[in-house]
Amino acid sequence: MKLTSALLISLCVSGGSLLYLGNVSAKDSHSLTSRNSASIAPAMTIALQPIAQAKPSATVLALDSQGLRVVNKSTGATRAIAFGTKEADVVSILTNLRGKPRNQGVNQECGAGPLGFARWADGLSLQFNKGRFAGWSVDGRSPGANKLTTINGVGTGSTRTQLNKAYTVKVSQSSLGTEFSAGSLGGLLSGSKPTDRVTSLWSGTTCFFR
Repeated sequence: MKLTSALLISLCVSGGSLLYLGNVSAKDSHSLTSRNSASIAPAMTIALQPIAQAKPSATVLALDSQGLRVVNKSTGATRAIAFGTKEADVVSILTNLRGKPRNQGVNQECGAGPLGFARWADGLSLQFNKGRFAGWSVDGRSPGANKLTTINGVGTGSTRTQLNKAYTVKVSQSSLGTEFSAGSLGGLLSGSKPTDRVTSLWSGTTCFFR
């Protein structure tokens, strides 16, 4: 689902300041989010309260290089769930929006040290470091994974051509396969051709063995 056609409004109160995103492009939205991520995180206690009460039928979850976003389908209003938010708050919000995680626990064998995790049936996994939201990943092999996209419509199943139109992309070969980076986003492609597709997507702290 491509979300850039909607009016994007993000209101976050932080130290008396107000962040407003009006009619902005996906790249502008990404840039503003990146620059203001430090000020968004401290405001989560205030900003997350209405998200926790949001109706699942009225919202869609969007992937973001700085965390996640909850988007109102009718108005296009967005709320950031930034990296650094308390684990309990993030899990509570997502449980309200999409049901309980299929699996939840702690992975002791990650390169970054022990990481908490919560996984849903559609391939979305969240990682937590010391009780704080630290990263997410999407496994494109899971049914329904292609419904999880960034604000500008990129997700698993997107072609390399679509990825290149949305982001400035660097591609390399790694032990994981054909790996790409697009700013703070990372992921894997099924190959190097323009028609090859994104098979996984991630941002923040992950637990991949290289």
